[in-house]
Amino acid sequence: MNSTNVTLKIETKTILRLLATIGVFGIVVYSVIKLSAFLFIFAISFFLALALNPPVSKLASFLPNHNRILATAIAYIIVLVVLGGLIYIAVPPIVTQTQSFVNNFPSYIESLSGKENSFSGVIERYGLQDQINDTIRQAQAEAGAIAQGVGSSFVSGLTSFVTGFITALTILVLTFLMLIEGPSWVKRLWSLYGNKRQLERDKRLLTSMYRVVTGYVNGQVLVAAIGAASVFVTLFLLSRFFPEVPLGAIMPLTGVAFIAALIPMFGATISAIIITVVLLLNSIPAAIVFLIFFLIYQQIENNVIQPVVQSRTIQLSALSVFSAAILGIALMGIVGAIIAIPIAGCIRVLVLDYFKHKDDYTKLAKR
Repeated sequence: MNSTNVTLKIETKTILRLLATIGVFGIVVYSVIKLSAFLFIFAISFFLALALNPPVSKLASFLPNHNRILATAIAYIIVLVVLGGLIYIAVPPIVTQTQSFVNNFPSYIESLSGKENSFSGVIERYGLQDQINDTIRQAQAEAGAIAQGVGSSFVSGLTSFVTGFITALTILVLTFLMLIEGPSWVKRLWSLYGNKRQLERDKRLLTSMYRVVTGYVNGQVLVAAIGAASVFVTLFLLSRFFPEVPLGAIMPLTGVAFIAALIPMFGATISAIIITVVLLLNSIPAAIVFLIFFLIYQQIENNVIQPVVQSRTIQLSALSVFSAAILGIALMGIVGAIIAIPIAGCIRVLVLDYFKHKDDYTKLAKR
């Protein structure tokens, strides 16, 4: 049997390049992990700046000397006033209904415990009184531990609130600065180009990506408006059939539905939980009917309305929009759901540009 010896000759430069590549990749991964919190804040601020830039630029065009700082400040004030107004309108009815439920809770228990009550009859028929008494005694025995748990939860919740407030404030400040300095950054970037042809092509490329982001924002606002309108109609009809549903809570709850619906996929669920809780404090049948409506509407919004609207605003197929949202949720949760769709749209722009100028990129890679 003949044996064949194969000799591999690897140059030292090749080994060094490989090691350098691995080292650089490791440094990048380590840096991303260590700076993940900052990158998260920066990405959210950058996305908000892109979304708010059109109204800020439009507002600045009407101001003396096109004062962008004043335009950004006015835009911020308008947004904060609207959000604050919605919170001011929405919170009091929810608090009032909660207090009413707490005050009337003893009468609810008394009515459930009456001898003529069917619920009491079920307890007696199936011999559940002993189990209920044992449960009450066990809850009383664990009252101390529950109180300690509530105390620790309050401290943890307060810490989370402070951290969230600082993060939100940082995002607002970064977004404000990006809106003010963004145009000057873009001008400096274009001044670095020596090739006029490359400059014009990259301008068109970035303009297309910018339109994707703004189109996504407009589309999401449209989706939120559709969801809020459907919630308003449903609550109004419920108030007609169930007098216990307070008319004064319809508009605040509609505002909550609109704000929450700006978050893709998860927003409708958040608003539905709030609205269902408020309805439960007034009318259990109305809450059940609303919950059924929400389950049906959520399927329609997630699978029809949002994919179709976003596919038209950012020129992606409904399947691509839905897949991008699911992937974003899997990777980054709610934040991923918000930014995944515009990122997918920007990737589409880059891919189309690559195939359109494939020969130019090939020549550039050979240099």
